[in-house]
Amino acid sequence: MGRTKLPVLILPVVYAITGVLQLQHYFSWKSTFFMLCVIAMGVVFQPDRSRPGSTRCGWIALLFLLLLWQIPVLTIRYATIITALFFVTEYFFGRLQTLTFITAALIAPAIDFMVNVFTFPIRLWLTGVAGNILAGINPAVTTAGNMILLGSNEFSVDPACMGLQMMLTSLLCGVMLIALYQRRYQKVLPFTGVLVVLLAIAELNITANLFRIILLVQFALPPEAMAHDAMGIATLLIYVILPLLPGVKWMLQRYGKAKPVHTGVHPPPLYGWLLHGVLAAGIIGGHFFIPGKRAASGEMDQQVKHLPGYSYAVLDDHVIKQTRANALLYVKGIPGFYFTDHQPMICWKGSGFGFYKIAEVTIADTKVYTAELQKENTTLYTAWWYESRTRHSNSQLEWRWDALCSGNNYYLVNITVEKKSLLEPEIQTLLHTRLIQ
Repeated sequence: MGRTKLPVLILPVVYAITGVLQLQHYFSWKSTFFMLCVIAMGVVFQPDRSRPGSTRCGWIALLFLLLLWQIPVLTIRYATIITALFFVTEYFFGRLQTLTFITAALIAPAIDFMVNVFTFPIRLWLTGVAGNILAGINPAVTTAGNMILLGSNEFSVDPACMGLQMMLTSLLCGVMLIALYQRRYQKVLPFTGVLVVLLAIAELNITANLFRIILLVQFALPPEAMAHDAMGIATLLIYVILPLLPGVKWMLQRYGKAKPVHTGVHPPPLYGWLLHGVLAAGIIGGHFFIPGKRAASGEMDQQVKHLPGYSYAVLDDHVIKQTRANALLYVKGIPGFYFTDHQPMICWKGSGFGFYKIAEVTIADTKVYTAELQKENTTLYTAWWYESRTRHSNSQLEWRWDALCSGNNYYLVNITVEKKSLLEPEIQTLLHTRLIQ
C-alpha cells in the first residue's frame, strides 16, 4: 500500500476541489436536504475491503467524461466526478454496494427537478381525488385546478407546500434504512429487492400526501400556520417511515442473501493506473477547456416568428420576449431533450408571484396548462405549453421523446394577460399561428 498512498490522498482532494469549483451553482450547499444527502452517503458508503482493484467505475467515469465534451451540462459533470471518486475507492479499498450508487443518483439536483416536474400531473390528480373525497363529506367543498375551495378558504396543492417534495427525503431515508439493516443482519438485499422498496416508498408518499391534503382542508390549516408543516411531517412519519421499519426488515430477512466471503485478494490491474491518469487529466483539463452549458443557438432565436403588433426582444439565455397591450409572450428555446426548461412555476415565483388554480385545459384540440398569478393586489392570467415546428404538447415525456427521436427543437411558450377573458382567445391565436418557423 506504500506506493499507492500518494495518489490515494491526492486524487480525492483534487476531484473534490474541482467538483466544488464546477458545481458551486449546482447544489444548495447550505440546505437541510444537502446535509441529509451527506449523512445518507456516509451511512451507505461501506467498501468491501476483500475486493479491491475494480476498474468498473473508471470506465463509467471515462464514458461520462467523453459525453461531457458533447453535452456540457452540470449533471454530467457531477456524474463524471462522483464516479471518478468511486473509482479511486474501488481500485484501492474495495467494491462499493449498490446503495452507494443509488444514493449518488438521488443526490443529483436533476433528480429533484424531474420529481417536481414529472409529478405535476400527479399533483393535479391528487387534488381531484382529495376534492371528491372531501365533497362526499362536505358538499361545500369544490376543486379548481390545483385548488381546493372550502367556503372562503383556498388550499393550493403545489411544489412549495405539498409533501411530494419529500419524495427524495423519503427515498434517502429508505436507502439508509436498508443499509443499516444490512449491516445489522449481515445480509445484502438484491437490486430487485431494493427497487421494490423504493417503488413502495413512492406509492406510500403519494398515499401520505392524499391524507395530508384531506386533513389540511378538513381542519382548515393555512400554509402560514405551524400546524400546516407539522401535519406534513406527521403524515410522512405515519404513512411512510413507520411502514418502512417492519417492511424493510421483512424484505431483508425474506429475500436478503448472506454476504459472500471473498478470499485470495488479487492485486489491482496495472492499466488502472493509466486509467486514473487519463481521468485526472480529463477532469482537471475539462475545468478549463470544456465550455459551460450550451445555450440555445442564434439559429433557434431566428426560428421564433415575430408576431405582428408585438414588440420583439432577445433576452439573456436566448429567451424571446414579445409584448403588446395587455399581453406578454415569452418563447424560451430548449437546446435538447436532456436540458431543463424555464418552467413558469419557477420563473414567475422568482418574480414574487404565487401560482393558483393551475389546471390542464383543452383549447383548439391541444392540452395546455393555465394558472392565475397573484402578487399583492395584482392578478395575471397565464398559460404555457411546448411547441416545435410540427407539434404542440404540454407533456414533458411527450415533447422530450419527440425531440430525442426526431431532433426537433422545442420551445416553451408562455402567454400572460391582464384579463381572464383575454386568455383563451390569445391561446387560440397562438396555437393557430406557426410561431416556430
